[in-house]
Amino acid sequence: MKSKCAAPNRFLALACLGFALAGQVSAAPVGSWTNGDPGMTLSNVHLLGAASRLPDGRVIVAGGLSLSAPFPAITTAEIYDPTTRAWTATGGLNTPRWSLDAITLASGQVLFAGGARAFAGGAALASAEIYDPATGTFSFTANDLSAARQGFGVTALNDGRVLVTGGNASGSNLGGGGVTAVDIYDPASNRFAAAASMNFGRSLHAQVTLRDGRVAVIGGAQNTAEIFDPVANLWTVAAGSLPTTLKDMKAFELFDGRVFVAGGQNTATGVTTDATWYFDPADGSFTPGPSMAGFNYAASGVQVGTSDYSAFDLFPADHPLHGRYILFAGGEHQPPSGPDIELHSSSIFDAVNARFVDMGPMPFVHDDHAESLLWINAAGNPEVLLFGGNRSIGTSRFEFVAASVPEPSTWLMLAAGVLLLAGRARARMGAGRAPRSAAA
Repeated sequence: MKSKCAAPNRFLALACLGFALAGQVSAAPVGSWTNGDPGMTLSNVHLLGAASRLPDGRVIVAGGLSLSAPFPAITTAEIYDPTTRAWTATGGLNTPRWSLDAITLASGQVLFAGGARAFAGGAALASAEIYDPATGTFSFTANDLSAARQGFGVTALNDGRVLVTGGNASGSNLGGGGVTAVDIYDPASNRFAAAASMNFGRSLHAQVTLRDGRVAVIGGAQNTAEIFDPVANLWTVAAGSLPTTLKDMKAFELFDGRVFVAGGQNTATGVTTDATWYFDPADGSFTPGPSMAGFNYAASGVQVGTSDYSAFDLFPADHPLHGRYILFAGGEHQPPSGPDIELHSSSIFDAVNARFVDMGPMPFVHDDHAESLLWINAAGNPEVLLFGGNRSIGTSRFEFVAASVPEPSTWLMLAAGVLLLAGRARARMGAGRAPRSAAA
């Protein structure tokens, strides 16, 4: 007899999920921070630089602003070795750039794109460079982005190409106002090609590639979300919206197919928030999530909200714990008036139990910094690296104890899968309605 839980019915799936979750509530996740660079070998703070993990487990960081007046953009690149816990120099960028982004390609090379050549109006860059770890050198891509920009979104598509969305075209603006331009980088040709433009200009927005290959973008001085279909080259505006315009937050697809969005800065008031939301790609709705209140703090005490933080899904897409434990660390609180307050707090969002768990203060304060996920270590534990930024040249290293959380049960994985199937079925049923969309 066929189980009712295998039917693509959202209500039955939720019932199955509730049954499965009843056995998943557990003791709080455990993790710890250490000084990742005891010899203090990082040569530059790489303020608003970009980093990415190499295939061999090392981490490359490049670019950023120097903390020395007049705060020029830099070409400096460095590599972190997690075994020696130290940084060493490698070949530098061809063009100084800050507020850039980086992503490792399937070939093992790293794309460093966009940014700005100085903290000045009109300094935004359209160029991009490829780092080759075999030679330790950078070279320009065969062509440029369709528009110069900083503070854009970047994610890998399921076919290995890279999607670049939005960004600010000025070179000196961190307020979130952005362009609608979209490009796709193809590593096979080493070229960018313009794709369909977004319906709204965005910068400093959240962007995540979904399991079905589509890409969701959220916020970026907007309260809207859009989903990109790379096969159809089509953007569709989500039916729901955030309660306010936000920037400087991140988004993650959870085990049940929903997208989790946390914190950020309200661009209308300039103040950070502790609020979180679940975005459902199936129907385009936003619903409130658990508050981050009490989990964002500095040496002076608990602060309200966070933006410009680091966040990582601690487990890769092929791991059974993917989409269940999200680390949040560092960033800043923007008050209604006065200077920003930089944070050294960290917490994990336990998605199964819809709760935040404090992971304690980092060894160093990190804001406007760079970061990277490390490989899962020999003990089976994920590790994360945060380094540099406004306040420190230090490197903070986090290790999550995987044995502190349960492996998901078969019932849980089945129920989550049914929820995802039900959502896709609902999305197909709604495809006959005319969405607001744009195509090239």
